[in-house]
Amino acid sequence: MYEVTMPKLSDSMEEGKIIEWKVAEGDAVHEGDVIAEVESDKAVMELECFQDGVVAAIKHGNDSEVAVGEVIALIADDGEVGADEQAEVSAPPESAHVAEAPAPAEEPKLKPEKKPARPKRKAAAKTKPAAPATGGRVAISPYAKKLADDRGIDIRAITGTGPDGRIVANDIDTLGKRPTPASPKPRPDDELPALDVTDDEAEVLDMPFRLKTQALRVTHSKHLIPHFYLTRGADVTALFERREELKAKFAATVTHLIAFACVRALVDVPDANRSYDRGKIIKWKGVNLGIAVATDEGLTVAVVRNAQELSFEQLVERSRELVERARANKLSASERSHASFTLTNLGMFGIEHFEPIINPPSSVTLGVASALPETVIRGNAIHVGKVMKFSASCDHRIIDGITGATFMARLVELLENPDELLG
Repeated sequence: MYEVTMPKLSDSMEEGKIIEWKVAEGDAVHEGDVIAEVESDKAVMELECFQDGVVAAIKHGNDSEVAVGEVIALIADDGEVGADEQAEVSAPPESAHVAEAPAPAEEPKLKPEKKPARPKRKAAAKTKPAAPATGGRVAISPYAKKLADDRGIDIRAITGTGPDGRIVANDIDTLGKRPTPASPKPRPDDELPALDVTDDEAEVLDMPFRLKTQALRVTHSKHLIPHFYLTRGADVTALFERREELKAKFAATVTHLIAFACVRALVDVPDANRSYDRGKIIKWKGVNLGIAVATDEGLTVAVVRNAQELSFEQLVERSRELVERARANKLSASERSHASFTLTNLGMFGIEHFEPIINPPSSVTLGVASALPETVIRGNAIHVGKVMKFSASCDHRIIDGITGATFMARLVELLENPDELLG
């Protein structure tokens, strides 16, 4: 038997929400079958089964918010819980003993979780959930029945929470457990006092899980990471003169040019491509370029992994593909995790300057503003050129002022010399 746990689908994910189970207790499943849809702070993902077997227990139902790593289901080998075992069992006699606060049975030994695979088999047919108790019979899953027998529990005294009132394993586990007061989720500060509004003043809606998680995440970042900010202006006149040429040749945008320059600068200043993690220094072996993308579901970050290995044309193609996948809510876990550097561009909205909140594990998050007409000096002459402001939000636990300034200087140098940047 192995445990299905809430997966960690992004660096910022601390808990996930079960959107919908695709299986029920007693269903036969195969390795690679989709058994549930799970929502992280970034997207909704399909959760696959890692081995053949039978769904022995579903620990958390639809719409449950569960911590990463917590067990959400058990998959039994065919020999552990028979797939053809009757789901409805006869109720014990009236004189049967009802256990008072029974001790939990010894947990079954679990096989180590197998590495996910992509089989080509189709999912096995699902068994129909049993009906609730009628005529002296009780609807109960095979695994729940085994737990009840092991603990001497009268199943007639249990109200099932499964489909159609069926008793499931979690109903058995709940018996004998002393209720513990709910502890508040850790947060750097308490919430501000709640607003007292009337129906005439405003409509009050529950915040979607993803946005609620993002709100908590940026609060943590702002409070736990010591931010400092560096701003530089770059004369991008020459770069913009090549914009139409690059657009026609590669379908490239200004964001692509800036992203390529950031990757080059990080290769030249590798100390800016590091992260801090609980007293440890993470020296990334490649540049994992995070690009902030606005979607209908809120902001997400698509990650171009090992971007230093890509030519400009390849970076354009890869980043465009990831942005499209992000907007379609189809990014994989690896395409959302381990951004060693994050880029966010608001220049297309006329923003003159902004300082972004750091996106962990990135130690530098770069905010890009608009290119605006401004007087610049080239040689001994005064010209009117296009100047773009860049603001780097830096994690002072791992990035010092010299490292940040060196990175910004190299970035500006590349942007002001497109021939060196593009070759």
